[in-house]
Amino acid sequence: MLEVFRVPPDLQENLIAFCGRQNCYNLQELDRFRNDLSEYCGAYLLYYQGDFSMYNLIKQANLNKCCLPIYVGKAAPGGRRTGRTTIGNTLYGRLSEHRKSIEAVDNLKIEDFAFKVAPMEIDLVSWGEAVLIRHFSPVWNKEISGFGIHDPGSGRAGQKRSVWDRLHLGRTFATKLPLGNTPIDIDALSVSITQHCQRMIEELYHFSKVMLELPEK
Repeated sequence: MLEVFRVPPDLQENLIAFCGRQNCYNLQELDRFRNDLSEYCGAYLLYYQGDFSMYNLIKQANLNKCCLPIYVGKAAPGGRRTGRTTIGNTLYGRLSEHRKSIEAVDNLKIEDFAFKVAPMEIDLVSWGEAVLIRHFSPVWNKEISGFGIHDPGSGRAGQKRSVWDRLHLGRTFATKLPLGNTPIDIDALSVSITQHCQRMIEELYHFSKVMLELPEK
């Protein structure tokens, strides 16, 4: 039987604890941190605190502090083997793209979003993003697809408009994509999101209690 190398469990716990210690900033303040965030890759977390009814439980979870992210993403520079990087793949670049997406739609407000960042070494970025998505199971990663996609450009036969872009209308490139044949059942999606958020809030509460009860090393 092959021996499998596994990430030590406390490494994942260390990353989650690290994110818990990070400051949370309103997305409107992003340009304040441009110089610093343009120098780093890593993972980032977006938090929603607005009035879009489908995300009400997320808002409630984030009333006093950033607890339940609505999206987790990564900024991992391309061309790592050649040493080349692009501005769009820094933490600032990716968060700037998301800010533009939110500003473009008609039922979300940029002032209702906050963010945290977890700068890390390049080789850890994909792992770190995966750990945070598994832990927080954010709605825009698990229930509603399409927020983090780039403009697919022309000539993408068969490309359909994402669920995110059908709920949140306004991104220019998305308006050029066909809707597809299956309408969104808003009521069913709302129920699914509510149940998902309830489950995650309970799991995160349990996790935090366990972590508090663990003896210090």
